[in-house]
Amino acid sequence: MLKPVRIRKGTDAPSVSVTPKAVLQPRVLVLASRYDLTCDFVVSSLCSLGVSYLRLNTEDLPAFELHLDPARPLLRGVSSELTFEISGEELAGIYFRQPTFLREASLSGRPPEEQFRRAQWAAFMRSLMVFDHCLWINHPARTYVAEHKGVQLQIATQLGFDVPRTIISNSARPVEWVAGTNDCVAVKGLDTVLVREGTSETFGYSNLFRPEDVHKYELRSAPMILQQGLRDKLDLRVTVVGDSVWCSSVTVQGQPIIGDWRLANTEAEFAKVDLPLTVIERCISLLRRLGLQFGAIDIALSQGTYYFLEINPTGEWAWLQEALGFPIADALTQLLSCGSNERCRSGK
Repeated sequence: MLKPVRIRKGTDAPSVSVTPKAVLQPRVLVLASRYDLTCDFVVSSLCSLGVSYLRLNTEDLPAFELHLDPARPLLRGVSSELTFEISGEELAGIYFRQPTFLREASLSGRPPEEQFRRAQWAAFMRSLMVFDHCLWINHPARTYVAEHKGVQLQIATQLGFDVPRTIISNSARPVEWVAGTNDCVAVKGLDTVLVREGTSETFGYSNLFRPEDVHKYELRSAPMILQQGLRDKLDLRVTVVGDSVWCSSVTVQGQPIIGDWRLANTEAEFAKVDLPLTVIERCISLLRRLGLQFGAIDIALSQGTYYFLEINPTGEWAWLQEALGFPIADALTQLLSCGSNERCRSGK
């Protein structure tokens, strides 16, 4: 406990007791948004396990006077309520819950000053990559690569995953090859489809089409993913943290969902599923190849085959912990506080 310091202002001045402000030197740094509820689970776990941490929300950064020395590296921050200092030698882990780049749609229609501020603060968050000796979940550069669906599908294929026939194209010409003997093709955005206009927001999901219907549309204006449609499938969400793997099925009233299960999110039901060892090993290997410590993987089980669909390096998982008791937050906390997979396995 800090002891009060007694200060005297001259011989006859009354004494004043002042308690110096403690400087927080966290072992774990959490970079998130004030409205990120999933991050709250990790913060709660950090508290319960007694791990010192600092959560920096993008919205709260202007409240601090911040100084980043990239060469040492060292980050200092001072506000009316908190003083902190982060040293590259002491920091064990960083939980990065920020987009790797600002999509243009997120800034459209906003005043120029706000666009400037948002872009600069996002760059500041990414500048913390100078802390390169700690464990990142996940590192921004690795996240950027892993977000690209073409890269995901290539590596998944190399690792032995079954992958639906896929073409990235701005033409309907290959649609019959993609569909094969199936009666449908899945049409997906190559990147997250998020369009804002004024106060309205539109999010794009995967949609199933008959091959002949795809030909009715003019596709040359933008590329997209055309993928073999799987109607007869069971959706599986696989969550991986380091070497730990949890799997859940996604159904509605006990029945598989046709198309994108996120469209039935409010009615979705989840149940624990045991995966074959080969699939578990491939999921872990996929994260290692991508340089990730966390990943949310979507797999479709169709006629006995486990098809890899995609991986989200910043995917949500709190709903699985709440519904099924998966200890995802504790696994993340253990990894962050250890600073590496090897230290966690050795118990150090």
